[in-house]
Amino acid sequence: MNLKQELEVRWLLNQFSNEEVFNEYTKWWQSFYIWFDPSADSLQLGNMCAIMAAVNLMKYGNKCYFLVWGATWMIGDPGWKDAERNFLTEEVLRHNERSIHNQITWFLDNLRANYWINFEFEMVNNYDFFKDMSVLTFLRDVGKYITINNMIKKETVAKRIEDPDKSISYTEFSYMLLQGYDFVKLFRDKWVKLQLAWWDQWWNAITWVELIRKIEEKEWYVMTIPIVTDASGKKFGKSAWNAIWLDPNKNSPYFVYQFFMNVADADVERYLKILTLLSLEEVAEIIKKHNENPELRHWQAALWKAVVEIIFGKKASTQSEMISNMLFWDTSKLEIIKTLSKDDIEALARETWNIEYSSWLQILDALVNSWLASSRWDWRKLIDWGWIFLNETKVEDWFKEITDSDFINWVAILRKWKKNFKLIIK
Repeated sequence: MNLKQELEVRWLLNQFSNEEVFNEYTKWWQSFYIWFDPSADSLQLGNMCAIMAAVNLMKYGNKCYFLVWGATWMIGDPGWKDAERNFLTEEVLRHNERSIHNQITWFLDNLRANYWINFEFEMVNNYDFFKDMSVLTFLRDVGKYITINNMIKKETVAKRIEDPDKSISYTEFSYMLLQGYDFVKLFRDKWVKLQLAWWDQWWNAITWVELIRKIEEKEWYVMTIPIVTDASGKKFGKSAWNAIWLDPNKNSPYFVYQFFMNVADADVERYLKILTLLSLEEVAEIIKKHNENPELRHWQAALWKAVVEIIFGKKASTQSEMISNMLFWDTSKLEIIKTLSKDDIEALARETWNIEYSSWLQILDALVNSWLASSRWDWRKLIDWGWIFLNETKVEDWFKEITDSDFINWVAILRKWKKNFKLIIK
């Protein structure tokens, strides 16, 4: 299977400017780039599709330059918005740039360390391209090569010009010049001949290829990644309430685990191909095993495990499975607690409502403080019904005091009925 076929089978190829690009990038030591905007201090799950497209190109011995739009995002881009974006302060932008730089570096270093893939990459910030360039130099060396006639044909620009209730400033209008110069600069400094872009950047990317042709008299390439949607047509990585982030401080690895455990069967095969480094043969075997016993959700399990390991590391993947066993499976929770490290306990505590232990803590206070009981009258009723357990032992004394002897590995488990439990952390 060649590069083009693999990208197509993995749902990572939308359009390309020239068939020759696949011959070029099947050879070793070619260079390409892909950009990310610093609109937030973390990438989202959708960005992972682009990173994995880059990884699949790097597997063929090519080097990727991951470009952060430190300059471009100072002015924004028209996108598909009806109005101009609000500018971020330079302080916020610089913070976001550093965060994304560190996140991508960690992500790729994790892949190299744990999946035995030897590839090369380099982080670049286009703020460094423009910070010392004067306006006159930019207009003379870049602006003269791109015509207004061509720029206003872009759909994202045209809709803002044609609608009298909307407008576009010269600031946003000029973003295409900044984007185009990225390609020129990377070609001159790094011999980059290919830009990997999102599907909706196709016409912009063709403009940048034209800029290379005019300035450098070279014919280079662009390749786009398709939009990834779920079976319902909703853009991938968007939940009903929020985006899914690649930063464990914004949402936990267990949150991502749950997202993939609940993916519809119709989406799993595609996601396995896009988001993991499993070979196509391994994916086929997972599908076969799932079809033999669909109720076991084998391919969802394979998907979450691979994705959480890639994003957060193997330790986070193990912790996510442990948390799921604690929350949903009829396993011996006490036996699990005995094996946990301090980090494991902290991860589990973040996913459950927990309370800290203090001297003279009575069962009634623990129930109310953890919201297992709504009032003092309620806790008496729950205990009388036999619904309250401390470390899997039924509580019968209304005024039981929780003591040091109740803790196992610095944790006590307070449970109401069958599955509703909270942790008391010492």
